[in-house]
Amino acid sequence: MRTFAFLSLLIAASFNLSAQIELFSDESSVVVYLEGKVFHNSENGLNVSYGYISSANTYGIVVTNRNGARFNFINVRIDAFGTFADLYGMSPEDGSNFGFRLYSGKLIVGRGEPGEQVFYPK
Repeated sequence: MRTFAFLSLLIAASFNLSAQIELFSDESSVVVYLEGKVFHNSENGLNVSYGYISSANTYGIVVTNRNGARFNFINVRIDAFGTFADLYGMSPEDGSNFGFRLYSGKLIVGRGEPGEQVFYPK
């Protein structure tokens, strides 16, 4: 009987773990996760979000600094990898690119590079 209970617990835990691992299974799951979230970095005062940009009539990445200046990035490419997702967009102003790696509970700009910045939900 103990073996059955242990196996049941093990199976239930593995289903729960696989559900957490596959948070970002496709583009739509990434968009749903980001909906209404703002990520903040207290060191540099920047906020990063994904949502509708009325001036461009599209969805994209929005970066806002502590002075209220807003920078939009459109034509966002979203690549989902299960446990994380990469998002990259282009500035309609000057064509520069901006992107980040999204995890559950944080995003990282410049991941793996010197000076990477971590943002947490506000």
